[in-house]
Amino acid sequence: MFGYWFAALRRSAPAALVVTLLVSVLMVGVLIAEDPSGWAAALLQAVGAGVGWGVVFACVTATSNTFHAARNTARLGLPLDARAASVPSVRRFTLPVPPGTTAYQLTDAVLHALKQVPQPRAGEVTEFTHGRLALTYGPLGGVGVTLGVALTTDGGSASVELVARPVGRRRKLDGGASWAVLTATEPVVRQALLEEAVA
Repeated sequence: MFGYWFAALRRSAPAALVVTLLVSVLMVGVLIAEDPSGWAAALLQAVGAGVGWGVVFACVTATSNTFHAARNTARLGLPLDARAASVPSVRRFTLPVPPGTTAYQLTDAVLHALKQVPQPRAGEVTEFTHGRLALTYGPLGGVGVTLGVALTTDGGSASVELVARPVGRRRKLDGGASWAVLTATEPVVRQALLEEAVA
C-alpha cells in the first residue's frame, strides 16, 4: 500500500507544483498590495505558503487515490501494487500460434473469452477489427476503463499489446482502475490465445 502511495505522490507532483505556483503568486500579490515596501518578506512568506499548500494537495491526492485503489483491487481479488499508479496500464507479450492463424481469429477468440468473465464485466465493444479490439469496463470506483487489445501475427507467433486507460478525460491517477482491469483480464487473454493455438 505504501508503494502505491509513494507512486501516486510522484504522479501528483506536477499538479502540486501548479498549486504551489498559483498560491504563491496570489499571496504575494495580496501581501505587496497591503505593504509595497515589504516585497522581500512578502515573497518569502508567499513561497512558504505555496509550498505548504502544494504538499497538502499532493498528500491528500495520493491518500485519496490509495484508498480508491485498495478498494478497486480488492473487488477483483488483486493485491495493491505500486504499478497500479501508472496510467495508462500497458502489457506486451508474445505467444506461439500455428502458422496461418490470422489476427482476426485471435481477436474473435479474445472477445469471446472476455465476454464470459463475470468480474470485471465487459461492457460495450467500441472496436472490433482485424487484430484490434476495444471494450469498456466499469465504472470501477467511479472510473470507467477502456481495454484495448492489439494483435499481430508473424509466422508462428502472435504479438499482443493490452492497454487499459480511463474513459473520457485524461487522468494522471485513476484509483488503480486501469491496472486492476488489465491485471484481471490479462490471464483471460493469454488463456484464450493458448486455447486458440491448440484448437
